[in-house]
Amino acid sequence: GSSATSVDGASASSVDTHGVERKYRRVALVVFPNEVKQCLAKNKSTRVSSVVGLMGMKFEQNEHDFQAHVSYVQRGSKAEKMGVRRGDVVSFAVALSNMTEEQNSFLAEKLIKRLESVGMRTSYRELYDIFLSKTTNERPIGMVFRRWNKNRAVGVGSSRTALPPSSPLSAMNIRITDEFEWSTDFLQSLSIKCREYEFEQKVPLGAGNHAGAGRSEDTEEDLPLLAFLPRPNVETSPKSGLMTDYLSNMLGNLAMRYNCGGVGCVDDTLSVKPLDNSSDDSSSKEDTNDFLSNRTLCSLVEQSMGLIFLRRTNVFGNDKKGGSSQKQQFGSGFAVVRKAEGSWSAPCFLSVLQSKDDFADGPADSDEDVKMIVIRKKELVQNLIQGNSVRFSVRQDERANVLVRDAAIIGVHEGRFRLATDFFLSVKVNDAQNQGAYSLSTDHIEASDILIGTISPPEQSVDFYGALQSLELPYSMHSHPVIPEMLQKYSDSDWVEFLPDRNGSTNSTSCGMRTKLQTIAKSNALDVKREIDIFARKFKYYLMDGVPVHRVLSSNNAGTTEEKVLRLTILNPRSLFGTSLELTRKRRPGVSNVGIPSNFSTAFENITRLSRSPPPALEKNLDEEEKKRFFSIETDLSPGPVMMLAKSKKDAMILLCGLKLLLEREKMISY
Repeated sequence: GSSATSVDGASASSVDTHGVERKYRRVALVVFPNEVKQCLAKNKSTRVSSVVGLMGMKFEQNEHDFQAHVSYVQRGSKAEKMGVRRGDVVSFAVALSNMTEEQNSFLAEKLIKRLESVGMRTSYRELYDIFLSKTTNERPIGMVFRRWNKNRAVGVGSSRTALPPSSPLSAMNIRITDEFEWSTDFLQSLSIKCREYEFEQKVPLGAGNHAGAGRSEDTEEDLPLLAFLPRPNVETSPKSGLMTDYLSNMLGNLAMRYNCGGVGCVDDTLSVKPLDNSSDDSSSKEDTNDFLSNRTLCSLVEQSMGLIFLRRTNVFGNDKKGGSSQKQQFGSGFAVVRKAEGSWSAPCFLSVLQSKDDFADGPADSDEDVKMIVIRKKELVQNLIQGNSVRFSVRQDERANVLVRDAAIIGVHEGRFRLATDFFLSVKVNDAQNQGAYSLSTDHIEASDILIGTISPPEQSVDFYGALQSLELPYSMHSHPVIPEMLQKYSDSDWVEFLPDRNGSTNSTSCGMRTKLQTIAKSNALDVKREIDIFARKFKYYLMDGVPVHRVLSSNNAGTTEEKVLRLTILNPRSLFGTSLELTRKRRPGVSNVGIPSNFSTAFENITRLSRSPPPALEKNLDEEEKKRFFSIETDLSPGPVMMLAKSKKDAMILLCGLKLLLEREKMISY
């Protein structure tokens, strides 16, 4: 009943059709509902089964990359026969639809491999939700496993250890493939960990009543045990103290500099309310004052003019007198700049001339230190394009200006990403490495040819650009929530605050979901309650990532639209009161998002109406496809509906059903 395909060669060091050496092997397989059901049934049974886990597999959460790693493969099991091995990483997983065991398996495998190859990744928490929810575990589940070459030199944040190089590392023997491997590792770990940390703070898994007043969400102890997939554990506390959010003070100062304190201010949308911390230990506060918010990370990248990725490696060599081994530091990396249309240039390789920052040496047991520099100043990018050496420096007293300063540097310390608060760095273009990477002709290649010319990126950089896209486009690079069957009929009807429930209506009218939820609340249907809780939690993730829409600016002209992003900003995980729903323009490099007339922001409790029915004046100007994508929000303060066109009918249904569910649970009922 299962199928699998191994790709990218039979060995870990295979060479693809472009002559590019592959450092990993991929295995794609589809797990069908009957196999998941058998596994879950055994999980509830006390009898001993001959097959352990899911098709003979067990998983564990890796603390370095927050992804699922295969911890056990039973000998002779289907998983082993399909090529899965202990240590493989579940790179991507998704619940599929419209396929059966007898058909379309090959097409499904091609689909999930293609999605994984463009950068889509799945965290351990997301994989857990897929198997926990009946809405998804009763569908075929596609999974892509990656196995890394044991000789692979690994970047920051990985559990795989780097083997010593066969020859001393220098500018002359750096391989292009290595440069993209450590930078891809860094980007993927940065994207997943910052996102998971923020979700854990704002939408905690198994957090009891944190979803709203009187809510009956599972506590962590109540969550069902999956024998093959333990509960997720996103630890937000560093080794040396309790977690507090550095953004609380930093963005408060920044908001005062902008002189704006309203919900519509760009800084207010980025702020994160600090957790309660009763510790008076000053050293503990210093250690915890540096948590990098995913919202801040995305804002920095969205507004960046260029990005630099640097690796500093400790190399041991004998001194000139043949004495003891001495540690030397060697640096390399590359830059990409944003083109006029918003895409990224080919990478221009760099050498590090000089560097110093507050965590320059990295962890004590690490021989490698990786940083990402976000450039926001056009003059710095111009210096790179002209091939000049470029200096970056930030004083410690400039810490509060992270979103407005010329450059910001991001690194990892004790497994957590944070901003360097005091650094100096100088880099220059590495002409020799660029010439070797882009040896398309006998002509000398300048930095300008790479950064603003027509030169295409090397084949080895495919995974790097996929990881960068995952950071920039979370909506496109993560699976969307699936509406549970018991709520699907409520995804088309309007919602009106305080509309009376006539005769206990259970149909798809405005108050139908209210009656349905009240009935479920009074029952002992724990599985149904859990299913609704999972959808509500995943819908919050979906809105926190930001959902692209087109705002309709005129009821008389459907063509008058502007591209926007609808985003939920949660201030207090215990209640949605005070949470804001914002419709803002996607940030552009060097362009402020403050004070734009067509932006919209409202406190969540002010929403009074949701609708998928366009007003008559607009309906006659919409085609049939646009009518299916229509969606509007009204508040008690807005002069009329805020009208939008979602990217698809499916998005419009998710938005209406998800918002209706949150509003009903928060404002209308308590269960």
